Amino acid sequence: MGTRENTEEIVMTAVKRNGQAMMRMERKKKKDINLNQVHHIAGGPYKGILVNKQADTLDTVDPPEGRVEFMAYLIHADRDNAADRWTLRFWFRGQADGVSKKKIFTDYFSELINPKNLPRKYVGFVKRALVLLQSYQTVKRLELEVEEVTDVEEDLPPIKSFVSVFTPDSYTYRFVPEVSVDNKTFLTFKIKAKCDAQIALCAIYGSVERKAYEICLGAEDNSKSFIRDGSLGPVKSEAKTINLLSESDFHYFWLSWANNKVEVGKGAKYGHARFLCWDVPANRQFKVNSMAVATSRATKGHWEFAEIIDEKDFHRESKRNKIKLSLLWLAKKQKMLQILEDAYPNNMSTDKLFKTAKVKKNDSITAVVMLKDLEKKGLIKEVEKGIWLRMQTNEETVKHEVLLVQDLPTLSSKEQPTIGIITGLYQEKLAVDAMIENKRTYVKYKTEASSHNAMGESQVYTIGKIGHHHVVSTKLAKMGEAEGDIIAAENTVTRLLGTFNKIQHVLLVGVGGAVPHYSDYTQHVRLGDVVVSTPADDSGAIYIYCSKVDKMPNSGGFNFSTRIFSPREKTLINAANKIKKESESTISPQKTWEKFIEEGKDILRGQESHFHRPMIKRDKLFLTKSDGSVVQVDHPRPLSYTVKNYKEGQTNIRYGVVGCGQSVAKTEPQRREFAQLNGIKAFHQEHDFVLESVEGNRCDSYLVILGMCDYEDGSKKEWTCYAALAAAAYMKSLLLTL
Repeated sequence: MGTRENTEEIVMTAVKRNGQAMMRMERKKKKDINLNQVHHIAGGPYKGILVNKQADTLDTVDPPEGRVEFMAYLIHADRDNAADRWTLRFWFRGQADGVSKKKIFTDYFSELINPKNLPRKYVGFVKRALVLLQSYQTVKRLELEVEEVTDVEEDLPPIKSFVSVFTPDSYTYRFVPEVSVDNKTFLTFKIKAKCDAQIALCAIYGSVERKAYEICLGAEDNSKSFIRDGSLGPVKSEAKTINLLSESDFHYFWLSWANNKVEVGKGAKYGHARFLCWDVPANRQFKVNSMAVATSRATKGHWEFAEIIDEKDFHRESKRNKIKLSLLWLAKKQKMLQILEDAYPNNMSTDKLFKTAKVKKNDSITAVVMLKDLEKKGLIKEVEKGIWLRMQTNEETVKHEVLLVQDLPTLSSKEQPTIGIITGLYQEKLAVDAMIENKRTYVKYKTEASSHNAMGESQVYTIGKIGHHHVVSTKLAKMGEAEGDIIAAENTVTRLLGTFNKIQHVLLVGVGGAVPHYSDYTQHVRLGDVVVSTPADDSGAIYIYCSKVDKMPNSGGFNFSTRIFSPREKTLINAANKIKKESESTISPQKTWEKFIEEGKDILRGQESHFHRPMIKRDKLFLTKSDGSVVQVDHPRPLSYTVKNYKEGQTNIRYGVVGCGQSVAKTEPQRREFAQLNGIKAFHQEHDFVLESVEGNRCDSYLVILGMCDYEDGSKKEWTCYAALAAAAYMKSLLLTL
């Protein structure tokens, strides 16, 4: 009996509202249906559908979560055509996200008006709406309203879908992926809120702090509005807007970000009643890819965003294919940019770039368009016809001049750098340069044609100061197993130390893979931490390369063939030990590197890469058991006597040996055993030949500083930018102690 009472039926109730016809169709359990109001119980193919008697009013419900408006035309041969505006409103049940809800009501509408099955009569249309609702189980309620339109336009107007968004009173941004903005420069919306309605246009989904334009409507008790550079960032445009918003009524606004100008106005018509405008400077321009909304603690918000539905997209398969193709090309575009970043400062021909990115020949025209778009944004440059170079653009919030030169300028004796900094990744170079003051970057490049494909011909040097030290940073072209990459890297080091012959110390700064400890917090290295290469024993080794691993017969152990690196001059190691001793003996609310990390984030806000720390829950720790199975485990936590100084997500500095070698970095149990034998705290991608070149050029003082971005060798991407920034921040702290 109880099961039968909980069976759902679809109940339709019709009313007249302001002279217009409206029908509500909703799912109800049998026990909740008032049979005295039922006019008809359908059978046959319509079983499960009940039609109520016409009602005077309908129960009050929450606002709809989606809406579609369209025009229905009645064509008459002997008199004027007539038209009605039809509106479908949708409510949902369950925990579906906004994108899923939008897809559901768009699919429902597409199926409803499919030309193959479209009823020619009004009653047939209503029946079809009811039957379709039975198969869309997540739709809780549907309303159909028909409004007569007296003036019929000659052109068929667009079909519009409306997405509703509700924001809590907590200044918590809600991203709205169901409203696509990456292919637009204009948005119309309406908002019902007491005050403080924020909308953020963002380059990166999930981030409103950097590369975002924040528009605040009705701030300061509904008296002022402004545009900010990033969430809670500096105000760039403001205006008095008394009683701009209403808690009881929707108010329309338009928002434009075309032509590097952010504009906001009242009403739904672009250009009318503009009250905010900001001409975005070149170093803060970016492509808007996502949008988020929020309201403050003083009010909740109800937003509605309108989008035009293109009839040709009603066929779901066609729409899926278009989205899939668009995403594939977006990924391919990012891949080409990454290839040029890896090659930087070397350039690359179009043919070689397409071959590396696996661009098919018949897709080459589209790929060239993508490259031109990257060039338009200032991310790359066609230095000669068909020759591309990644540009280290001045997207920073501090002055940083980047020059393409054939020859380096002559530096006076006082300006000659005494510290050389080597990086391997583009993001590592950006992070290091963010720590340098009064800097200028010189890209000394040669094209492949002019250098006969010689490797390592192009060089990049950023010259400036950290504290009282004159420093120079450079970047290696992409390194790997290829002999050419190794030669190029060695040439880069040789040229660095030859060009700047007063360099006394070399720092290799970048990212690596952490060596975790599963029980002791003080020995544990996790993502976002920094490892500084210091000796673990009397050998003095700070970096150990493993070239070969052999399994020892008659035992479960391994024999490792290694090459150790130990600087003869200990100035940098002594400075690191000094910082370690001071940080262990001093309880400080903020370490110097923590301050430099925050400053670096601010400097790098305009960059294409995202240098904020990923969420702590993204740092997942796994243990490989003796039988080869892998299980997720908790990170060790500090003991009770140190917990008062512990902060979840803090950047810890760990000291120990850095290891490298593909034979040990990514394979268990070799990795764990090699680390335990040698006191290794982190693994690095194979940079042993870089240190060989440093030693070969008679530089006796060097140190490796790595930020942790994975638990292998530093090749995974998610934590790369933050890890590089953390390593660079510690580097600055170290140099300030010299």
